[in-house]
Amino acid sequence: MKKTNLFFAILGVMLLASCKSEIDCPENPLSTVNHVRFNSTIGEMTKTRASGTTWDTGDAIGIYALNEGQTLSDQAIYDGKSNVKHTTAGDGVFTAATEAITFPESGNLDFVAYYPYQTTITGYAYPVNVSNQSVPAAIDILYSNNAKGANKSNIPVSLVFKHMLSQLVLSVSAGEGVISLDGLTAKVEGLKIDGSMNLVNGVVTIGSTVGALTPAAAVSGTNATVSAIIIPGQDLNSAKVSFTLNGKVYEWTPTAQALESGKKYTYLLKLSTTGLVTVQPKATITDWADGYTGTSDIILTPNEDPQFITDKMTVSLPAAGTLTDVVKLTTETGQAWSAASNQSWLTVSDASGTGSKDITLTAEENTTTSGRIATVTITADGSASFDPIVITVTQAAGSTMTALLFPGSDFENWSAFLGVLNTYGLSADGYASENTTGGRNASKALHLKGTPTKNDYTFTAIVKDGYSLAGKSKIVFYIKGTSGKTLSLNVYTGAGTKMGTDYKCFNLGNYTSEQTIAPTDANSYTGVIDTNGEWMKVTLDISSLTVNSTAGQNLFALKVGSNAAYDLLVDDITLE
Repeated sequence: MKKTNLFFAILGVMLLASCKSEIDCPENPLSTVNHVRFNSTIGEMTKTRASGTTWDTGDAIGIYALNEGQTLSDQAIYDGKSNVKHTTAGDGVFTAATEAITFPESGNLDFVAYYPYQTTITGYAYPVNVSNQSVPAAIDILYSNNAKGANKSNIPVSLVFKHMLSQLVLSVSAGEGVISLDGLTAKVEGLKIDGSMNLVNGVVTIGSTVGALTPAAAVSGTNATVSAIIIPGQDLNSAKVSFTLNGKVYEWTPTAQALESGKKYTYLLKLSTTGLVTVQPKATITDWADGYTGTSDIILTPNEDPQFITDKMTVSLPAAGTLTDVVKLTTETGQAWSAASNQSWLTVSDASGTGSKDITLTAEENTTTSGRIATVTITADGSASFDPIVITVTQAAGSTMTALLFPGSDFENWSAFLGVLNTYGLSADGYASENTTGGRNASKALHLKGTPTKNDYTFTAIVKDGYSLAGKSKIVFYIKGTSGKTLSLNVYTGAGTKMGTDYKCFNLGNYTSEQTIAPTDANSYTGVIDTNGEWMKVTLDISSLTVNSTAGQNLFALKVGSNAAYDLLVDDITLE
């Protein structure tokens, strides 16, 4: 053991003697004493930050090591140590996450650091965006450039961080007529939400995007603290602050107040239905430097009588794709209401309720070549104080070249497809189902797979409101796969009967190449289908037919033959 210890001691001396500094040769295997570690201080409060009283485990900062006395630049970076990630276990001591910064044997270093860490920094400009206030720590930008002239005798290096943005704190209490603040929400509008921080000098430059902020709110009975981190360099009087509570909206426009980097601005607000409040203000001091702590209570009353309003009066929907939109209704907690659409292709959910609510509007796919309009009327039940709200909903036209034969006939919306079938629905014989990836262009399709036990109606679709065949002479669809018997299609023409049960038949026969099929009087399942693994177009000539167009009548049926194996995809049933 003595010989071994002596060997390692001599090895350590030889390695140190052969190098001018630790950057000239491999690291001393017997010591990491020159690896830089950092203790963090924010302002005068050691080991704290805006989002809490301590650092969290895994919090990360970025550090630049500079040759002493130089300004942050590519040329000033020491040993390539640029934006080196350091993390803490929550105790405020930061160590390198990967390759450590190592002091030279002689000479000093300066350090620039920031929080929170970003993998990529371009041009030493740290991007800032405060639009998402849900995690304050993620937008509480900190900066440190105090650590100068440090060397290996200064381990750990002390970093003093400063808050670089501004903080708005609203201390809200319940006044006359307000029983509780439970459910209070706040919004700050009119301020710019983006910018950048120059890591060379810590200067924050304001951006150009104006947006709405949803501040963090902590509510406890009749008191609440609402706080937001905002971009400095603008005036608070540009903002409009609104609170929503029990269907009432309270608004406040601050007086002129320039926002400075690193300062907190505290205001005491009281929500009251009468405005009679005499409580004295009390400032709360945190580690931010206080820019304004208030001199008296600011009393907010509702900006008008109880409301019955929506966030939009018009809605535009596409012909297909995303066919829903949400209307936000704001009203008093106990106010009952009802909502109704004047068109069957547009549904409303919920159709009735009490108090503020998100109301979802859902349209059916527009398979016609014309746009259409519906109105949704929201009525305050039992109240003569509120006029009904009328929302205009427009939906774009379907394709001018082709249109779906019926809602869901491209099988992209399976619920729409099932919803347009007659009372018999989809065959219960078990061979028909939705295929979510096997359609044309990896879309959805109808899959016929199995052996039907009888000559079967796979489905029968009915006519929906707004249906028109004007200018159309063909029904077109696509198939892929094989079947032991062919397909037979019914196109209904019995306009004189209640359900339109008269029809013409289109039989595919032996279908191994693309064809145009003419109508005939009877179904036939003689023949087989084989598309050789490719999609094959089927065209039904309906130019001689008067196809049903009255809502509720039968329109189109797909039929299969009995006791024959089918493995066939059907997709995109359209009109041309």
